[in-house]
Amino acid sequence: MFNFIRLQLKLKWGLNRNNSKLNAIVTSLIALLAVLVALALVAGLSFVLKMSISVRPKDLSVLYLTIIMIGLAVVAIGMQINRLYHPGDLNITARFPLSPIKMFISCLILNYIDLTIYSLILLLPIMIAFGIAMNCVSVAFVFGVILAAILLPIVPFALSIFIAIPIMYLSTLLKRQNVIKIILFIILLVGLFVAYYYVLNVLAKFFIHRNWEEGTLEIWQNLISSLNGYYNPAYYLSNIIFFNKFWLGLGATLGFGVVFIGLGILVAKVVYTKIRTKVLDGGSDVYKRYSKLDNSKSGVAILKHTINEIIQTKTYSFFYLGVAISTPVMVFFCNRLVGLVGTAQIGSGINFGVSMLVVSVFMAMISSFAATILSIEGKNFYITKMIPVNYRKQLLIKGAVNVVVSLGALLISTIVLAALKFITTIELIVLAISQLLFVVGIVFNGVNLNLVNPNLKPKANGEAEEINVTIMLVIGLIIAALFGVASIVLPRVMENYKAVTYLIIIATAAIYSLVNVLVFWFTANKKYRKIES
Repeated sequence: MFNFIRLQLKLKWGLNRNNSKLNAIVTSLIALLAVLVALALVAGLSFVLKMSISVRPKDLSVLYLTIIMIGLAVVAIGMQINRLYHPGDLNITARFPLSPIKMFISCLILNYIDLTIYSLILLLPIMIAFGIAMNCVSVAFVFGVILAAILLPIVPFALSIFIAIPIMYLSTLLKRQNVIKIILFIILLVGLFVAYYYVLNVLAKFFIHRNWEEGTLEIWQNLISSLNGYYNPAYYLSNIIFFNKFWLGLGATLGFGVVFIGLGILVAKVVYTKIRTKVLDGGSDVYKRYSKLDNSKSGVAILKHTINEIIQTKTYSFFYLGVAISTPVMVFFCNRLVGLVGTAQIGSGINFGVSMLVVSVFMAMISSFAATILSIEGKNFYITKMIPVNYRKQLLIKGAVNVVVSLGALLISTIVLAALKFITTIELIVLAISQLLFVVGIVFNGVNLNLVNPNLKPKANGEAEEINVTIMLVIGLIIAALFGVASIVLPRVMENYKAVTYLIIIATAAIYSLVNVLVFWFTANKKYRKIES
């Protein structure tokens, strides 16, 4: 059993995993950037609240502990479902010399170890940033944070054992209802984004205008007070960190863990055994895919196949379609926030540049998934070389689907900007044309990249998690930043020649698009023939 646990940990956290070094480097850089943004947000909010309301560091720490605890609970639920109830490798691990109960315990131990690692990664930097902002860092504080990071997973882990069971059954019922799951994901994504916008908006107004909207201070005061109660597990962790009623905090945390983890294991073991037996006996259709003959014309058949692939692949359906559909909402809030900061520092003339920057960023996020057009086929790629359809035609159809999805988000975003009257009609037309060309360029840039690096190695559940998307996202964000800077600077430098600045922006997007389309058109067939599945 311990050998199995050690093997699983090595596969997930070991340094000798079969991941490309470039993928690891790029992913680490993006993760580091995300951590730095989160730390800046925590430090900024802590400083602002310390300056604005009467709050003790201990009371405010409960807010961050609660958020981290909720986040870990969500992660824990996902791990319980994936490892216990819907494991992709059950048919393999069932052949290991481990009894079902040992396999069950091993999965629980692995989940707890993973949660502890995540807890240390999250809590240590966040609480240190918080402590610096609140002027409460000391040796005792650091020791308390480390101890709390080790104990933090207890509550999320205990709750996840219970909560994972109904969610797992609900997920099974919605197994083929991807549309419903996408809608729920979009609601969650937009909700998190709006909350993030609200915090940034508060910080921006404080640092720029040194004022708060009416009632804002009272809302924060009430929120912090309501979280500091005996019913909140995070309250006991704050006791541990600040060594205030330390034994109460330690006893409550450990006691909750012992009782609820024990009860949860008794319940989960019964469910685990039934589902394990059902899957191994072939009584479940979780791992089966059904298909039927399609008598459509070749182009229509490929189009249907591409759309089905997007909907049935989690990475695509959630992070691709989800972001695409929610983009107009995010554009609305981003324009308001960036416009607030920019107008205060530069003036209303920044609105065009802000809109260009925000829309370009989201177009890059959506269109970067075109870099998986080939990779998503995985081991079935050989079929695409056997069917009597020109390779370039196949790629054109798949690329067109990506372009249409991005342009759908662009169309609604421009309607939102028009309704807000955030920019003039001419600026809106320039934005729409340049972004249309940008979308075509980045989609075919992604296709060209995927032709060079098809990455057809088997992936879990056919997912499209690979380095190509990350590379295209970085390229897209750099170009988006250039669009934004050019749209802010050029109209101010060439104030009397705005028409020329608009032509420069459109021409730049057109050149980027044309180069990638030409490279695709003249090299696609040759590169495709060289690819071996």
